[in-house]
Amino acid sequence: MNGNFLARHHDQLTAWLRAGQPESLNAFLDAHHESFVLVTTDGAILDFETLRESLRSAGGSQPGLSIQVEEVTRITPQVYRFLERHIVDGSVVGVRVVTAAMEDGLLLSVQETARR
Repeated sequence: MNGNFLARHHDQLTAWLRAGQPESLNAFLDAHHESFVLVTTDGAILDFETLRESLRSAGGSQPGLSIQVEEVTRITPQVYRFLERHIVDGSVVGVRVVTAAMEDGLLLSVQETARR
């Protein structure tokens, strides 16, 4: 994993949320380990199946969205921290500090912390 992977990964998510492109959702989900866990900004813990199901109905739900990945820091060869900036129609609507862990080339765990 590296900054390019993270940027492409978020581009795939953006394409799904913004325009409902099914191939983007598939590519996004294919980058996750079967035992993937997401800790959201509000502390909810989502397993991979819950994430998949929540995203299936979200295609095209956020027109104008872009997600920028910045300040990527490699903590270990398998763990990265980065800043994730959500922008809608040119206005920043959310910023998160994210820690992502990999296993076997797939995302294993992601923890998001909201930055105010």
